[in-house]
Amino acid sequence: MKFNTRFNLRKANSKKSEKIYLICRFRGERLVYPTSFNVIPKHWNKEKEEIRNVIEEIERDSINKYLRDLKQAAKSFYTNAIINNTPFTKEILKTELDKWTGKTFEEKPIFKSWLTNYIKDSNERINPKTGRKISYRTIQEYNTTFKYLKEFEKENKEEIQFENINLNTLKDFRDFLTSVKGFAVNNIAKHIDNLRQFLRAAQLEGIEINPQAINPAHFLIKRENAENIYLNENELKQIEDLDLSENATLDKVRDLFLIGCFSGLRISDFTNIKPYNIKGNYIEIVQFKTGNKVTIPLHDVVRKIFKKYDNKALPKISDQKFNLYIKDIAKKAKIKEQVEKQQTKGGEKIVQVLEKWQLVTSHTARRSFATNAVKRGIPIQVVMRITGHRKESVFLKYIKLNHFEFAEIMQKHLQQQL
Repeated sequence: MKFNTRFNLRKANSKKSEKIYLICRFRGERLVYPTSFNVIPKHWNKEKEEIRNVIEEIERDSINKYLRDLKQAAKSFYTNAIINNTPFTKEILKTELDKWTGKTFEEKPIFKSWLTNYIKDSNERINPKTGRKISYRTIQEYNTTFKYLKEFEKENKEEIQFENINLNTLKDFRDFLTSVKGFAVNNIAKHIDNLRQFLRAAQLEGIEINPQAINPAHFLIKRENAENIYLNENELKQIEDLDLSENATLDKVRDLFLIGCFSGLRISDFTNIKPYNIKGNYIEIVQFKTGNKVTIPLHDVVRKIFKKYDNKALPKISDQKFNLYIKDIAKKAKIKEQVEKQQTKGGEKIVQVLEKWQLVTSHTARRSFATNAVKRGIPIQVVMRITGHRKESVFLKYIKLNHFEFAEIMQKHLQQQL
């Protein structure tokens, strides 16, 4: 059985440089194997299957020797297979030629393909901190970060791959989010954090990652205190007394919001309180985000709301719609105190003066609970047990008292000592 080989050019009459191919025929099979070299067809000797002796082809002798050696290697692989009576196909021949030419390398994972699968599998992955599956909201954030990474890649005109991600990648991505997207610094920090999380997950799978890219000490992410607001007890009373009997949706949202304000629960928890969570004068519930079990005194306002719904499961609403409706409710309640909001956005400090209702969200409820409790003089450690906070530094970010309100608290304590 013969093993025939020859070198050909794909387009023999072309005026442009063409790749040199090794053609192998055996046992009815045909392998067309590309070499690493090109030649202008008029410089190619078809009969001798080599580059002609022309001045323009400076490396002709080295290339011709390489081609002869390659052809001999292909014949040797076939001969050895016959002698050893081992299988031999064009796929096997290609593999052997790849090894000989040095084309064989460990296939490196493609960043975007890996990240697509990572996000796709997130809904089945367990968060080691909570023992629960990754939340839908977190997966949404992953997808948003991925979207901006692809936009950054297009803007930067360089494909993102694991092997070229380094500190400069993080800095350039930060600058892209700042200058091109015009994002606020806290939003930018969230996307940088997500990128680092992706890289750490890839590293755990054995993918080689530049250690500086995932070490926070090498690249600090700027954050700033958000100018978040809280609603004091008088403002909560304005919302409670609001007549919403002609709008059932706003009425339900108002009720849910007040439960959050007087329980300190997140929206993922106060919209999911079940009748069995009510234990006499307390609410006992396992927090969705952290998995912590908390016991909360049942406030009269909350008791009244549960009675309104016959102590049954509370109405459901999406987070997005909730945040839209609660602003409308706060506006109707005339919560119009002017608030100055400072934010670094697009690399510049932006100062806005807004009415307080414009800043109300679902999380204002939890912030209001914590702030009003501290304002009443309840020890921070006690409030933290109710809210489920474990770190005082995190809890204190929820306290939105101004300097005068802190002074008032101190004055009350001084008067009690007299």
